[in-house]
Amino acid sequence: MTCKEVIKTMDKSHRVTPDRRMKSQSPPRLPSDERRWMTAPRLSGILGAAVLLITVTLLARNLHELLPENVSILLFLMIVLVCAAAFGFWVGIASALGAIAAFNLLFLEPHFTLHVAKPQDLITLALFLLAAGLTGFLAGRLREQVDAANGRAAALEVISQLSAELAGADNAEDAIRVALRHLHGLAQGPVLALMPQDGNLRPLAALPAGYVPEASDLDAADIAFRRGRAELASAKGWSGSRLSFYPLAGETGRGPGPGPARGPVLGHARLSPDRSDREWREQAIEVVLGQAEQALQRLALTERAEAERRRAASEETRAALLASLSHDLRTPLSTILGAVTTLRELGATLPADSQTDLLEAIEEESQRLARYVEKLLQVTRLQAGIAVQMTWVDAGDAAQSAVQRARRAWPKARILAEVEPLPMIRAEAGLLEQALFNLVENAVKYTSGPIRVTGAVEGAEVVLKVIDSGKGLPPSLAEWIASDETTGAPQGVPQGMGLGLPICKGIARALGGRLTAGRSASGGAVLAIRLPVPPASE
Repeated sequence: MTCKEVIKTMDKSHRVTPDRRMKSQSPPRLPSDERRWMTAPRLSGILGAAVLLITVTLLARNLHELLPENVSILLFLMIVLVCAAAFGFWVGIASALGAIAAFNLLFLEPHFTLHVAKPQDLITLALFLLAAGLTGFLAGRLREQVDAANGRAAALEVISQLSAELAGADNAEDAIRVALRHLHGLAQGPVLALMPQDGNLRPLAALPAGYVPEASDLDAADIAFRRGRAELASAKGWSGSRLSFYPLAGETGRGPGPGPARGPVLGHARLSPDRSDREWREQAIEVVLGQAEQALQRLALTERAEAERRRAASEETRAALLASLSHDLRTPLSTILGAVTTLRELGATLPADSQTDLLEAIEEESQRLARYVEKLLQVTRLQAGIAVQMTWVDAGDAAQSAVQRARRAWPKARILAEVEPLPMIRAEAGLLEQALFNLVENAVKYTSGPIRVTGAVEGAEVVLKVIDSGKGLPPSLAEWIASDETTGAPQGVPQGMGLGLPICKGIARALGGRLTAGRSASGGAVLAIRLPVPPASE
């Protein structure tokens, strides 16, 4: 809601939806600026004006012989102006009448009576009354307009801050706490938020801290929650709830008519009817409740959209798995099946070297299948969101283990380890080793030159790099690594890329780090896992 819309709303009559107020009450109407002078004067203003008027009257009486009559009139007009500007329209009018009476007592014959002996004195009193009345009217109206403007500005400031803070809320509880804090500032009394849980309400937060609601407060909140309409606080001196409770619609909202609320219930202290700014505060409270409800619905929709995005990502990953299965499983299975069939049918006629080659092929392809099954398990784990078991890990040891494992898998490949002494980090050793092994496997596929595995500290990160001597990464793959996507490889990547890089990217994210891509001085690809170094205090 923009500030312009809020001003337009506040300038209109105070409309409230039926579920915000009790049925027996009609919605109060907010006086417009042109009618705010009709508000009743406050007792403090009347007493202040009386003190000022008595003071000026005593001063005029003591200086009665020294001051000319026109100076005395100006003194009384000044006090009328001060009272009207300080305490409002009606206090200014009352001050004008009091000033006329005091002027009559002190300066018109016969003195110290309200009797007027001379006709010209009547004209003087009439002119004085007119001047004092106009002065009080104008000053009082200006005072009322200033109060109205200040009230509107205060309400707009609250609403502006509320909108900004609600926009930054990450979940429903944060949004409720934001709304509760602003309700506390507007009501200037205790506020309470309750969340539905298993069909009942549980206290979520309260201000001031440590505020304990009474049984009558909880009963009123439960009634508001069950009936789906507001329960107002009882009048001062009456038994009942001290707070007014308002149920907010949940994710699906309410149907037509009153019904059970599915969202939280917010309560605030009763506003005193004697407050001059009560109407503006009530209007601002209504806006706070409305915006809080909209924020809750927005967060619910965002959560549903995120769930839908995760479902779509899951479907994409499943499709990538099926595509990878068709490519990565057929080749080793065909090799194993062909070798076994050959050995069974022609084993007796084959020379020993041929039999050895077939057995080595079966062993090699079986190891490939084992690695692929391990990748599938890692993908399943990452996709299911299984919690990572974070412990203190020596990143250098994990890198050395991945290199040794890769050398056993590809004995003909030149895999070099250049790992500096690294600090301990928080990670899961098995996942970190698997991620580095996948990067090395990816490099083995696409380069015949040496592959270097390095480890160093750069700033506040431990950086483990796999550097090959190939032609570098395709641009689409480099863009995918830099993006937030964690599903299968992008379009434009050669078939057979498999699940290695998506798994590495997912593991890096799960360990609190990131996967980055670059190019070496010789033009080869540089894939790096960057993990944060814990603070020294840990």
